[in-house]
Amino acid sequence: MKKKNILLLPIAVVFLFNAALLGWASSSNGQAVIETVTPFSSVVSVLILVTGLLPAFVRPQKSHTLVACFSIFFAFFLLIPFELNDLPVLQAGRPLFYFLDAYLILRLLQAAILLPMALHVSLRFPRPTHTSTRHILGGYIFSASLLAAFLFSSSAWQRMIAMGSLFSWLTFVIIFFIKNLLSIARDANPENYLDAQRARVVVFSMLLAEIPLWLRPLTLAFGLDIFSYNLLLIFQLFVPIGISYAILRHDLFGIDRVLRRTLAYGAVSLLLLTVYLALTSSISSLFADSLTSRPLAPIISIFVAALLLEPTRKLIQSWLDRFLYPDRLKFESAVKSMQYLLSRANRREEITHLLNDVFPNQIGAEWGALKLFPEPDVPPPHVTPAWNTRLIAGSVSVGGYWLGSRRAGPVYDADEVNRLNALAGQAALALAYANAYESLYELNRDLETRVKEQTERALADEKSITAYEERQRIARDLHDSVTQQMFGMHLMARGLKTSAPDSFKAKLAELEELAGDTLKEMRLMLDQLRNAVGEVNVNFAESVRGECEAFSRRSGPEGGALLSIELEMPKEVILPKQIADEALWILREALQNVTRHSGGRAAQVEIKRDAQLQVKIRDDGNGFDARSIPAGHYGLRGMRERIFALGGELIVESEIGSGTMLLFTIPLPI
Repeated sequence: MKKKNILLLPIAVVFLFNAALLGWASSSNGQAVIETVTPFSSVVSVLILVTGLLPAFVRPQKSHTLVACFSIFFAFFLLIPFELNDLPVLQAGRPLFYFLDAYLILRLLQAAILLPMALHVSLRFPRPTHTSTRHILGGYIFSASLLAAFLFSSSAWQRMIAMGSLFSWLTFVIIFFIKNLLSIARDANPENYLDAQRARVVVFSMLLAEIPLWLRPLTLAFGLDIFSYNLLLIFQLFVPIGISYAILRHDLFGIDRVLRRTLAYGAVSLLLLTVYLALTSSISSLFADSLTSRPLAPIISIFVAALLLEPTRKLIQSWLDRFLYPDRLKFESAVKSMQYLLSRANRREEITHLLNDVFPNQIGAEWGALKLFPEPDVPPPHVTPAWNTRLIAGSVSVGGYWLGSRRAGPVYDADEVNRLNALAGQAALALAYANAYESLYELNRDLETRVKEQTERALADEKSITAYEERQRIARDLHDSVTQQMFGMHLMARGLKTSAPDSFKAKLAELEELAGDTLKEMRLMLDQLRNAVGEVNVNFAESVRGECEAFSRRSGPEGGALLSIELEMPKEVILPKQIADEALWILREALQNVTRHSGGRAAQVEIKRDAQLQVKIRDDGNGFDARSIPAGHYGLRGMRERIFALGGELIVESEIGSGTMLLFTIPLPI
C-alpha cells in the first residue's frame, strides 16, 4: 500500500498543479473556465484523462505513473479552445508575454512541459531504454529555455527565431516519439510479439492525432485557418480509441482482465440484487393472503428468498470464477501438482528446478527464485518480488523463496498467500529430507568405499601370507634337495682332488670352486626367499658389488677371470626390497648372457638412481641381431616380463661385431 501511494503521489501533484494554473489563468483573464470550455473539448479531455489515469490506478507502476502525468497535462492542454482570432496584435519593443492572453500563456507553458515529457514517455514506455535521467532532465531544461526565449522576445526577428526553434523542437519530439514506437512495432523477436502488436496500434493512433497537431501551429503562423479547433479535437479522439483498443485487444498496461472482471461482477451483482428483490416481493405477495399475520409475510419471504438465492449465487460465483478467473483455478491446480511432486522429490537439484522453473511457469509468474543456505537470504537484484517467505524446517532455516508477479492477472490474494505459505512449508520439509537423504547417501558411499578398501587390503594380506608360505615351502624343498646335493657334490670334488692324478687335480679344484660358488648362490637365494617379508628397503649397491665379485672370482675357459666388470654407481642405492630383488635378478641374467653368448670377457655396469632406477650393461663381445632372436632363448624374454611387471622399460642395442648394450629403467615409488 505504501508503494502504491508513492506511485500515485506524483499524479495528484501534477493534477493539482494544472488545476492551480487553470485557476490562475481564469483569474488573470477575468473569464471563468466554464465560459471558455466547450462540451466537445470537455468530453475529449475527460476521455484522454481517464484513459491515462486508469492504468496507474489499476496496476501501479513507474511507467504507468509517467503516462498518467502526461495524460493530465495533455487533457488540460486541450480543454481550452483556441482559434485564429485569439492571436494578439504584437508590437515591437516590448516582450511578447505582455500581449498574450493568460489562457494562451497557460497553453504555451503546458506545451513546453508536454514536449520533453513525450520524450520521457517514449524512453520509458512500453519498453525502458538505457537513457540516463540526466539526459531526460536536459530535455526539460532545453524546452523551458526555448519557451522563455519566445515569451521574452521583443523584436520581430527574435520572435521568428524563437517560433522556428519551438516548431523545430515540436517536430523533433513527434519524429522521435513515432520512431521509438516503430522500432518496437518492427521487433521480430517472438518473445516481444505482444509488445509489437500493441506498438502498431498505438503508433497508428498517434500518427492520426499528431499530424494535425503539428500542422495547426504552422497554419496559424501563416494566418491560415485550415484546421479548426473542433477538427483538431476530432483527431485527438484517435488517442483514447487506439489505446482502448490496445487494452481490450492486446492487454495494453495489463488491465484488460481487471476491467472485464469488474464490469462482469458489477453486472452480475446488479442482476442478482434485482432477482433477489423481485423474488422477495413475489414471495411476500404469495404469503400475504395465506398467512393470518401479515407482518410475518416479509420475514418469511426474505428467509425463503435467501435459501433459494444462496445456491444460485454459489453456482454463478463458480461459473464466473471459471470464466473470468482461470488463473486462480490454474493456481490451485498448480499448487496441488507441486505438492504431489514435492512429496516424491528427494534431491535438492530436483526441488530447486521445481520451485525455480516449473511452479512459476505453471502459475504464470514472471520469475521464481530459491536460495538455499549458505547463500545470502536476499532476493535477486533488479527485481521486485510479489511474495516471499523463508523456508524453515523445525527450527532450522534452509533458505528463502521469492515469486514475481503474475504476467496477466491480479496480485496474490489472501487465500493464495496461505496456499503459498503451506507449499513453502512442504518445500522446506522436502529440502530437509533431501539434505538428510544426500548425507546418508554420501555416508553409505563412504562406507562402501571403506569396506572395499578393507576387503582389498585383507585380500592383499591373504595373498601376501600365501606367497610367504609358498616361499617358505620352496625354500625348504630347495634346502632339502638341491642344496644338499650341491653340498655333496662340493665334498665329492674335494675328496677326489686329494687322490686324483696331478693332471685332474686342477679340473677337480675348479669343479670344487664352482660347486662352492653355486652353493653360495643357492644359500643367498634361500635367504631371499625366507626373508621376503623382512626389510622394506635395502641397499641395492651391496648386492650388485657381491654379484660382480662372484663373476670376477670365477675362472674362464682360457684362464683368468670369467668376467672382468667395471662398476660405476653410488656408494648407496636404497631401494624397496621387491624392486631390488627383481633388478638384481635381471642384472645377474644379463651378466650370465655376456659370459655365455658374447664371447667377450669384459663388461661395464653403470647404475643411477633418481625418480627411477637406471641400469646399463655394456660388453665388448661379438654382438647379435637384436631384431631376430633365435628360438629357445628365453633370457631376454624373462627380463622383459619382469621389467614390464614393475612398470619399467627395456632397451637392447646390438650389432654383430660391435658388442651389446642393455639398458633397463624401473620407476620408483615416491
